[in-house]
Amino acid sequence: MSPLLAERTEREPAGTGVHAVSVAALERRGRLDRVTFDLGAGALALIGPNGAGKSTILHVLVGRIRSHGGAALLFGHKPRTVAAARLRAYVPQQIAFPPHLRVREVLAAASKAKGCATERAEAAAARMGIDGFMSRRAGTLSGGMTQRLALAAALMDEPSLWLLDEPASALDGGGLERLADWAREHVRAGGTLVVSAHRPEEVEAFASEAILLVRGRVVGRVPVHELFDDRLVTTGGRAPLPEGTYVERSATPLLRRVLGGDE
Repeated sequence: MSPLLAERTEREPAGTGVHAVSVAALERRGRLDRVTFDLGAGALALIGPNGAGKSTILHVLVGRIRSHGGAALLFGHKPRTVAAARLRAYVPQQIAFPPHLRVREVLAAASKAKGCATERAEAAAARMGIDGFMSRRAGTLSGGMTQRLALAAALMDEPSLWLLDEPASALDGGGLERLADWAREHVRAGGTLVVSAHRPEEVEAFASEAILLVRGRVVGRVPVHELFDDRLVTTGGRAPLPEGTYVERSATPLLRRVLGGDE
């Protein structure tokens, strides 16, 4: 466990019996239809096609929008309270920084807003592999590097709950691996992660359990491993794989139906 996670765990009450996320009959006209789920420590993926309600759920949990019915609580607190804000971090699918600011200035501003020591900002930059870009202006960064910066800025204080909206959509393979490693450490330390996804590689990288959404309705909650089929494939040495036996992973019919919006 990292020192930051250890410090976080020590300062938070244990054994309260309160879920990290509790959603009951959540409604948003045209978006959500009585969505209900609870989550303690662990990683949960919200899976569905575009328009399934994934981002809407996150927007309610982070307090950006209000529901039209039902309730949502974070550690027993309403999303729009200061108490809830202290315990969560949110990273949207796309984010833009003032283009003239340098990476170190963006991180310094985030550090000040969160009341974090400079060392935390530096550690987060190193985790996401942007420590070599500190003098670059935000406006010159690629989409992938901008997303890495957003993640470092949002997660540097390592709060208990991470809300990530399709974080891999703009990340390259290296950035996805770095974030997945950080997320796994967060969960091992007792943290909670809710991530929206519509690509199978995102689901496998971050979560052990998934809620399946179609047209704003929950159609299932299953372990992630049940969403994929594995089979052994033997190759004859032709590109791109050398000769040998490999595991080929594919989405199950259920996952394909959900991602196609047909369930």
